[in-house]
Amino acid sequence: MGYYSCQDLSASGWEAWTRYPDCPVSSFISLEKTELDATNDHVTAAAVQPDIKPSRLRWLEPGRVTSRRQTRKGSRFGTIKNEKNNMTAKHTDERNAKTHNLTVPPSMVRTEFGDLVQAVQYFNTCIYQDLLPIQELGPNPHIYTISPAQIQMGAFMPDHLRLSIICITLSHRINRTRNDDPGSYALVETFFQYRGILIRSLRDDIGVEYKRTSDIVIAGIMTLLLADTQQGASQNWRCHIDGLRKLIILRGGIRITSKSKSLEPLLLCFVLVTVIGNTTSPASDLCMAESHLEELDFILEKYGGGLFSFQMCPPQLFGEIVKINYLRMRAAAAAAAAAAESTNAEPCAASKSTKDLSQEVHEILNRIRCFSSAQWASSKPSAKEDWVLLGKIYQVAVAIYCISSLQSLLVLPPTSSFLRTCRCTYAHTLQTLIDEALLSPRIKRAVLWPLVMLGMEAANTVPEMRSFVAKTLPEMSRSMGTCVPLTAKGVLERFWASGGARWDACFERPYTFVTQIAVDISRILPLGEM
Repeated sequence: MGYYSCQDLSASGWEAWTRYPDCPVSSFISLEKTELDATNDHVTAAAVQPDIKPSRLRWLEPGRVTSRRQTRKGSRFGTIKNEKNNMTAKHTDERNAKTHNLTVPPSMVRTEFGDLVQAVQYFNTCIYQDLLPIQELGPNPHIYTISPAQIQMGAFMPDHLRLSIICITLSHRINRTRNDDPGSYALVETFFQYRGILIRSLRDDIGVEYKRTSDIVIAGIMTLLLADTQQGASQNWRCHIDGLRKLIILRGGIRITSKSKSLEPLLLCFVLVTVIGNTTSPASDLCMAESHLEELDFILEKYGGGLFSFQMCPPQLFGEIVKINYLRMRAAAAAAAAAAESTNAEPCAASKSTKDLSQEVHEILNRIRCFSSAQWASSKPSAKEDWVLLGKIYQVAVAIYCISSLQSLLVLPPTSSFLRTCRCTYAHTLQTLIDEALLSPRIKRAVLWPLVMLGMEAANTVPEMRSFVAKTLPEMSRSMGTCVPLTAKGVLERFWASGGARWDACFERPYTFVTQIAVDISRILPLGEM
C-alpha cells in the first residue's frame, strides 16, 4: 500500500522515479528468501517478530539473471512453444504498443523497491518541508533532501540502514493522519514488517565480529531506537541504549569513539536521548548518570558549540540537567541505604542522609537563575528573538525539574512555602512562554520536554493549566508526526487522576521525551569503503 500524504506526491512523480535511468535501483533486483540466525539478546529484546518472513531484495547488475527455465532438447513442449511464439509475435507487438504508456499506480506495487521510492518522495516532499523553517534560525547541515546519489550509496548498505527511511516516513504518516486515514492500520502493519527486517539485519551484523563495533551497526541501533521511540513500538527503549553503551565501551569509550567524524551526530543524539530520558525516569533507575557527569566537560566542549545541539537547549542548562540527574541518583541511593539501616525506615531517616546534598542543589539553582538567555542568544546568527524565548523556556523548565524532582527525594523540604510559591510562579511563566513558542514554526519542535515539565507541575496548580497541556500534546503529535507527545499525555493524565504530587510517582518507569525522528547518517560509509 502506498503512503503518500502530501498533495504534491502523485503517481506521475512515482513513475518518473521508477523509470529514471540513472537511479541505482534501476540496476534491478531479484527476490530471495532469507534464513534467520540465532537471536541476539540486545536487538530482539524490543522486537515484535512478524509471522511471515518477508522477501528480501538482492541487487543484480543490469542484464544479469540468476536462473532460467530449462526445456529438454527435442521435447514436444519446446517445439510447441517455438511455434506458439511465432504465431503470437505479431499480437504481442500490438499489445506492447498499447500498454507501453500505461502507468501502474503506486498503491498496486507492494515491493521493497516501491516502498523505498515512496519513502524518499514522502521525506523530500513532506518531512523536509516541515523542517525547513528551522533553517531560519541558522544553517543546519543535518537538514537536507535525500538525493539519488545518497540512494545509490544506500544500495550498498545493510537493510538496517538502507530501509530505515521507510520506517521513519511510515511512522510520520501514521502519526500525522491518526484516526483520519482509513488505511492507517495497513501502514502500521507495514511499519512492523520493516521493523522486523531492520532487527534481523542488525542481529546478523552484530553476529559478525568485525562488523559488531562498526559505525554502521552503531548507526543502525540509533536509527532503530528513534524509530521505536517515535512510533511507540517498544516500551523498552533502554535496551537500545544499553547496546549502544556496550559498543561504545568496546571502542574505548565516548572520547575515543567520537574521533569518528561520521558518528558525531549519532553520539550527540545518544547523549541527548539518555540525559533527557533520565529526567523522566525513576531516581533509582537512571542510566549512565555518573558517566555523564564525569564526561560533562568533554561533552560540552565537543558538542556545545553546535547551533542546534541538545535539542536547542542551552548547553549551560543542559549541563545543569546532567548534574541534577546525578544528584537524584545519589539521593535515591542514600535514601535506600538509610532505609535499610533504619529499623523503622521512616522518611526522616532518608532526609537526614541526603541533607548534605542540599548545598549542591542551591548552587545549581543559583546558576540557573543567573543564566542569561539574551547573552546566549547574542551569538546566534539570526532570529535572535526566538533564541531568547527558547533560553527563557529552558531556564524555567530546568528550575522546575530541579526543585520538584529533589523535593520528591527530600533533598529539598517538600513543605516549603517559599519553594511552593517558586514552583507556582515558574509554572505560570512557563505556560505563557510555551504558548508563545508554539506560534513559531522555527522553534515549536523544541518545547516538548519543557511542556512535559509543565504538565508534571500542573498537578499542583489550576485545572486550566492541565487542560492547556492535555490539548497541546495531541496537536504537537499530529504536527510533528510522532507519538511521543501522546505518550507524555497518557503518563501525565494518569498522574493527574491519581492525585499524586511526587516526581517519582509520575514517572514510574523510564520514558524519554525527545522529538528527533531521525539522525543524520549521510557520513556513514559502507564497510568496504571505510
